[in-house]
Amino acid sequence: MAAIIVQVVKNLGLWHDDSMREAVLFIVFAISVIAADAPKVKPESVRVIPAREVSPTGEVLEVLVRGSDDRWHVREEKLPFTGKVVDKVFGREHETSYLKGLRHGLYVIIHRNGVTAAQGLFLKGKRVKHREWDMQGGQIELDAWNFDGTPKKPAPKSLKRKF
Repeated sequence: MAAIIVQVVKNLGLWHDDSMREAVLFIVFAISVIAADAPKVKPESVRVIPAREVSPTGEVLEVLVRGSDDRWHVREEKLPFTGKVVDKVFGREHETSYLKGLRHGLYVIIHRNGVTAAQGLFLKGKRVKHREWDMQGGQIELDAWNFDGTPKKPAPKSLKRKF
């Protein structure tokens, strides 16, 4: 910000005027003091839950269940879930974001060796981007998705043959 103000004054040819230079430096100083005293915005905490839990009897229970409203809820909670679900399946770590009971936001799956296995984006429950990689980090060609993660367009109905 300060650099922009100084540059504007220089471009206007006013930087050589001592009173103008003093005024600009005072304004820049005042802005920096005010900005330093501004309250810091604390980021919202995100609720993170495991995908499943083991009951005292040893039964594996899914933490998220689909409600009658067709949205995902934490078992025995009325409000749809907002937050992140983490899971580990066959050594691969999964993390998926939810908003008001729908998958919404980024998701990622990590191979056992730490290399990204898949990542993508959900918007209001619909997957809009998806990409996958092998364990060495090479991107995998997918039938339904382009390399940039966007969905491939289906063939026009006129080209589809009926069998």
